[in-house]
Amino acid sequence: MIRARRSRPVFGPAVAALVLVSSPDGVACAGEVETVRPPSAPARPAAEVGSIVSGGVRREYRIVVPAAARSGVPPPVVMLLHGALGDSAQVERWTGLAAVAEREGFVAVYPQGLDGAWNDGRPPELRFRAARGATRDDARFLRDLARHLVEAGSAAPGRIFLAGISNGGYMAARMICEAAEQFAGFAILIASAPRSYRRDCRPARAAPILVLSGTEDRLVPWEGYVPDGLPRDGEVGVLSATEHGALWADRNGCTGSSEIRLHDADPADGSVILRRDWAGCAAGGAVTHYVVEGGGHQTPSLRTGVMDQVVAAFLGPRNRDAETAELVWEFFRRVPAPAGR
Repeated sequence: MIRARRSRPVFGPAVAALVLVSSPDGVACAGEVETVRPPSAPARPAAEVGSIVSGGVRREYRIVVPAAARSGVPPPVVMLLHGALGDSAQVERWTGLAAVAEREGFVAVYPQGLDGAWNDGRPPELRFRAARGATRDDARFLRDLARHLVEAGSAAPGRIFLAGISNGGYMAARMICEAAEQFAGFAILIASAPRSYRRDCRPARAAPILVLSGTEDRLVPWEGYVPDGLPRDGEVGVLSATEHGALWADRNGCTGSSEIRLHDADPADGSVILRRDWAGCAAGGAVTHYVVEGGGHQTPSLRTGVMDQVVAAFLGPRNRDAETAELVWEFFRRVPAPAGR
């Protein structure tokens, strides 16, 4: 059984300051054990800064093109969206995705949100305070950027994947609803989706979707969130983590699910990871939910840093049993390439 402490979103200034400095912001019995890849090599290829004009606004992104992806054959791309108050350089450092890209031969792209936030489709009262004023067309920017990467030969058509952390994860969820046909797969990390998506979100196709949630996340509570004064059974609010995973399973026509427990590489972290995989999904619509029992508003990592304890005091514990960039790529790499490519 998954247990979570009841909590409410924490949006105080102390958390905001810390995020800026340090962060990116049935079922079978769980008895099997899955091994985890070793951490990525610390070497990181240099990132370049690019820009496009989208909707009359110049938008920037960082791109890391490993040597293995410079063969002239357009490579797969993983686009990773930062969290609120974060930026593209920060999420590049935080996740270690570029090191995985170097080893695996895909391109890592980090789009930059305006004013450090994404217009992720939630009503203002459900957003992190810094993101409440976001009204720009970020969905258009991400669609335009995907087209630009293909036209520039930097991405293989039909092989652009979209992932996001926190506010960026909510943005990735919005893109499933609005542009599922343009991306090969999605990863929603330490984020959820508005309750209204159960009524309004009708993706154009069954897309592969990975979700990662922490049971002790205070910013994206495991049990979901409804603003004070509103009915708990209404459409205004954020889905619980369980409801969130079930939303995508429903949209993809999935039936039962099963769980396995990942290897507890660091018993001292007080956290374990369960992986829930849905079965019977429509073709191309795999759904996986990583449940970080005891994990806070941080993505799992095998790496450590000098600020870890300080960050954990505000964002909650960080699981040390897996590297999130590895989990994301292991999911994306299983997605078949389009026919003829």
